[in-house]
Amino acid sequence: MPRPLRELELPYGVPRTPEEAFAKVVRERGLELGLTQSDLEDENAIDRSYISKLELAKRVPDLLVIFHIAKKLQLDPSELIRRVERSIISA
Repeated sequence: MPRPLRELELPYGVPRTPEEAFAKVVRERGLELGLTQSDLEDENAIDRSYISKLELAKRVPDLLVIFHIAKKLQLDPSELIRRVERSIISA
């Protein structure tokens, strides 16, 4: 059984940085698709603890991670970044 997600604590519930917006988008899309952090990992390069840190806005993804996560979230990388950008703009 997957562990429950820790709450992403954002001031006023609104992402203010790209890391927070990325975390919010990844968490929301993962929940939409019913994915766990383990589903997002890559056995060769990205482990579940790294995914957890991304979802808590404690790490900044590099380009390879963005492409990998976009694929797992069934999005084009450009769409993933667009959603992150919209999340910041709408704040």
